[in-house]
Amino acid sequence: MAAMGITIFSSMVVLRSDLRVVDSEKSSFRALQLAEMGVAIAAQRGIEEYDNILKQFPVNDIAFAEFEDYLEFAEDEGFRVEIKKEAGRINPNHYLLRPSPENLNAMADVFQSWGIELSEAQEIVNCLLDWVDADDVTSAAPDGAEAEWYEANVGSLNYPFNRAFYDVEEMQFVKGMDVVAAYKPNWRDYFTVRSQGPLDINDADANLIVVAAGLEEMTEIGGSEFSENVDEIEDFLNGDNESGSYGRNGPDGIKDTNDDTPIDVNLLIDELIRLGAPSPEQLTGRFTASGNTLRIISTGIKGEYQRKLEVVLRNRGTSPSIISREEIFGN
Repeated sequence: MAAMGITIFSSMVVLRSDLRVVDSEKSSFRALQLAEMGVAIAAQRGIEEYDNILKQFPVNDIAFAEFEDYLEFAEDEGFRVEIKKEAGRINPNHYLLRPSPENLNAMADVFQSWGIELSEAQEIVNCLLDWVDADDVTSAAPDGAEAEWYEANVGSLNYPFNRAFYDVEEMQFVKGMDVVAAYKPNWRDYFTVRSQGPLDINDADANLIVVAAGLEEMTEIGGSEFSENVDEIEDFLNGDNESGSYGRNGPDGIKDTNDDTPIDVNLLIDELIRLGAPSPEQLTGRFTASGNTLRIISTGIKGEYQRKLEVVLRNRGTSPSIISREEIFGN
């Protein structure tokens, strides 16, 4: 009898443990479902970054009213969603896959804004161009770099990839990017490969706009203090509320609220020209007032469990296409 009692007790302990595992898996899966729900709502036309419907933990009954016939939440579940514009960074593919003199100059201007000399900046651009073009002919020889150079200097038979960059991290393998890293260790923070093209002036930081225009970003090479160019553009973007000239963040001065006021590209270009940027003809193709690629970050919550999804979506509300979808762990 004693042995049987021990066996029964042991079985109950194992069963209880199994039930906990099952409950944990169910809660985690529910959190993932809720994250997907957040993505689906954020992907709808007309949903803005500031809409309360994107913040459903705890559940916002008023904001959720229009969806209550379709979706149901328990008390310990919900989601939080952020919508970010992907065009707030510079897309190297936009310039390198359309290698006109204007586009190649635009890439060189980025490197020059960090203090790299013109000739060296142009050499780096030629190496980037060789990485993405489909041929084995060195651009502006001997400045560029095709397979022969990488085999001799890096020992790799697989470089260059001869295609567009799929990830910003791939740029580090290109000849000359070590020079860029020496001048600008955080260069990755300035680039994206997910946007459709030009830099969105209503989302990009002031220093990124300055860099895209080829103006000096820092007071000194490798320094941590922004130049007067950045301060001037920051002031331009913020406007002057006292005079009624509101900036892109509207009267409340807060980004992603319903009073935001988009800035016209031509007005920004005039300001950049005043600061010494290239001609309007060269700048026009570098900027847009409204990027159409969004990064949706949705966190599903079920009790103590959270799952986070990051989806990059283009042409939301018309003919949407998913550029990437991944689950984010550890954040």
